[in-house]
Amino acid sequence: MPKEKLRSIINETARRRTARPPIDVFTEGDSIDRLEAILAIEAKLQISLNEAELQNLRSLEDLDLVVERTLSEQRTPDNPHEPAATIDLPAVEMPTARWGTGPAHVLTALTRGWFRILCRGADHLPSTEGVLLCANHSSHLDSLALLAAADHGRERMVFAAAKDYFFARPGLISWAARILPMIPWERRGDLTAMRQNLRHLTSCRAAGKIVVFFPEGSRSPDGTLQSFRDGLAFFAYHSKMPVIPCWIDGAYRAMPKGHRWPRPGHLSVTFGPMLQPESDNESFSANVRSTMLSLKPQ
Repeated sequence: MPKEKLRSIINETARRRTARPPIDVFTEGDSIDRLEAILAIEAKLQISLNEAELQNLRSLEDLDLVVERTLSEQRTPDNPHEPAATIDLPAVEMPTARWGTGPAHVLTALTRGWFRILCRGADHLPSTEGVLLCANHSSHLDSLALLAAADHGRERMVFAAAKDYFFARPGLISWAARILPMIPWERRGDLTAMRQNLRHLTSCRAAGKIVVFFPEGSRSPDGTLQSFRDGLAFFAYHSKMPVIPCWIDGAYRAMPKGHRWPRPGHLSVTFGPMLQPESDNESFSANVRSTMLSLKPQ
């Protein structure tokens, strides 16, 4: 296949997603840029590229060889000039709390007893549809505040939790992965890791889950909303999951980063109206961010 055609597909995708000029995704881009290019090529050519081969790509020439080999392998016997339909991403195991639902219910009750919980906009949570719930993140209390506030959505909540933090450390941190249903989210990683994140979201959407997603990537050190990490618009669009913006207030005052025990007080959780990811353009992330800030109590 002419490299110019591949470059045209990649550049068209890059222009749609970001205001930056087209880049060489193999030398200048990150894992999400490369996955974006791969998904665009698969959709345009109706093929499914082998992930093991994709790990070793270093240039457009390497990609061209993989695409040509895949096209020859996936053409149908009835029509040797046309590739077969794209193979869907395989589903992954649905996250569940390893110790069952009992401990989470106990933690929710303790949270309600320790804090006064105020919830606004709970009617924005869908009853069956799978969504991304995007909230600010300033405390380990944030997840408990969401569970305590979301009466009818609590049983469907799962948490996109940093794999390198919650699944690789001993002590209290690792207990959270046993008490709450958590997706082992790859904050950093190669193309395969990013694709695995997408598989998790796609499976959660099909199961009607509410996936709690903290777009800042880690807890704020001062309680203010930090810059979003790359990926929110990409993952929302390609998983076909609408976004519910959310603002959690009071968690930072009660238990900021570095503190091990919460102070009693007030927690408020405000859910905003659903936002549809009509494209993976970065302007969608900016829209989510501005909506979250508009929910912050004055």
